[in-house]
Amino acid sequence: MNSSPATNGPTGPHGAIKSSPVHDFRERLAWSEEAGDEPFWDRIYRKAFPNLVNHMQTSGDTVSQRMGIDRLIMLANGHTLRIDEKKREQDWPDILLEYLSNDQTNAPGWMNKDLAIDYLAYAFMPSQRVYLFPWPLLRRAWLEFGDQWIEQYETKIARNSGYNTHSVAIPTNVLTQTVQRAMIIELQPA
Repeated sequence: MNSSPATNGPTGPHGAIKSSPVHDFRERLAWSEEAGDEPFWDRIYRKAFPNLVNHMQTSGDTVSQRMGIDRLIMLANGHTLRIDEKKREQDWPDILLEYLSNDQTNAPGWMNKDLAIDYLAYAFMPSQRVYLFPWPLLRRAWLEFGDQWIEQYETKIARNSGYNTHSVAIPTNVLTQTVQRAMIIELQPA
C-alpha cells in the first residue's frame, strides 16, 4: 500500500491538513504511561475480559513497545493478550490512524506495521470511552481502505523535533462499521 502523503495534501472533500504544536516524544510517552491512569485501564480491561486474571504495562522504550505492545493481559485460561494503547486528551468524533511516523525518513506509522498485538485500545479520556479494535480486523480494513481514507478525510500532522508524524482522522462510525465488515470473509465461487 502506498500511504505516503502528497506534498499538497489530500485531495478529498475534507482534504485539509492540520498541524499541531511541536511534540516531544519522551513527554508524550510519559503521558501515555501515566501511573494515575492504571485504575482506569484496570476497570476497562476487567469489563472487556471477564476472565482477566492480571495485566501489566510494558513501560519505556523497549522491544515490546517497538512491536506495539503497551500492555499484557493474562486470562484465566492461560492465554495472554497483547494490547497497544492510544489515548486522546479530548473527545473527538474520529479515530486517528497513524500512517507515517517520520516524514523525514519515511518511517511507516503504526497502521503500516505488522505489530505483535491482538488489540488496539483507543481511549478518549474525558468520557472514559475505549474502542477495543481487534488488530487483524483493523489492519484488514486499513489495507483495503487506507489509501481512500487518506484522500477522503483530514490528515492531522503532529510536529515533533525535526520531523512530522501523519495520521488520518477517520470518523468513528465509519471505522467501526468497516472493521465490523472486515470480520466477514467471502470467497467468490470457483
